[in-house]
Amino acid sequence: MFLFLLQSILIVGSIIIVYLLLCLIIMLILAKLPRDSLPDIPDWGTIEEHRIPTVNNKTLECWVVRPDTLSNNLPAIILLHGWGRNRGRMVSHARIYGELGYTTILFSARDHGNSDKEILGMSIIRFTQDLKACISWWDQPVVLLGHSIGGGAALLAGSQNSQVKAIIAESPPYAFPFSLKFVYGPALKFLTPILIPGITFITLRIFRRFKKGEYSPLAVAPKIKVPTLIIHGREDIIFPYEYSQELGSFIKDSQVWTPENGTHFNYEYLPEYQQTVSNFLANTLN
Repeated sequence: MFLFLLQSILIVGSIIIVYLLLCLIIMLILAKLPRDSLPDIPDWGTIEEHRIPTVNNKTLECWVVRPDTLSNNLPAIILLHGWGRNRGRMVSHARIYGELGYTTILFSARDHGNSDKEILGMSIIRFTQDLKACISWWDQPVVLLGHSIGGGAALLAGSQNSQVKAIIAESPPYAFPFSLKFVYGPALKFLTPILIPGITFITLRIFRRFKKGEYSPLAVAPKIKVPTLIIHGREDIIFPYEYSQELGSFIKDSQVWTPENGTHFNYEYLPEYQQTVSNFLANTLN
C-alpha cells in the first residue's frame, strides 16, 4: 500500500513538473514571437533621432518630432505601441497630435524595432520600465498614450510619476494575471483552457517580487490622479471592452469611450477619434 501510494505521488508529481515545464517553454516561445514592425516614419515637423537609456544597460530607439507650428506650454505626448510592434506603429497616431501642435515622442520598447534585445522577452513590467525611462529622460511634463499592453503600461507609469499630466489608454489589459487568457488566447487557441492555469501560476511566481501595483492596471486604477481617457472598441476580439468600463469606474477623473465600430486596432482612423482626443486634451490641459 505504501509503495503504491509513493508510486502514485511520483507519477502525479512528474506529470505536474512536465506540465509546468511545457507551460514555461510555451511562454518563452510566445514572448519571442516574430515582431510585426511597421516601417512608417514621421513626415511632418522636425525629427530628432535619439537612444534612450533604460534598465539592464539597454537603450531604446526614439524619435522626437517637433511640429511645424508648436503650441506654447503644451506637454509632449509619449506614444507607446503594443505587443510585437514598434515606434512606426504609432506614427499615424502621432501625426494627429502633431497637427494639434504637440511635440510627440515615439520609442520602441526593448526587444521591438531596433531597440536593444531582452533575452527572455518582454512583459507589462518591462514595457512600464521602458516608458518610465522615457519619461525620466524627457524630464518635462508629458501626456502618455499607450496601445494595448502599452496602454496598460501608460496606466501603471502614470500612477507613479508627477510629470504625467494626462493618460490616454487604448484597448488596455484589465488586470494581470487575469488578462493572460486574452493575451495568449489567439496563439494557443483550443489549448488555452489547458495551458493558461500553468502559465498563470508561472507568471505569478515570476512576478512575486513585485507588488500588484507594478503589473496590474486594476490595482493602480484608484491611485491614478490625472485625467484619463480610456478608448476601447466594442468589436475588440482580444480584450473585452466591458473590462475597460469597469477599469474606468475605479479612476476618479476618467472618461471611457467605446466606439461601436472600434476593434483592437487603428482607432486613429475612426472619424470621431481626433475630435474626441482633442476635446479631452483641451479640457484637461487648459
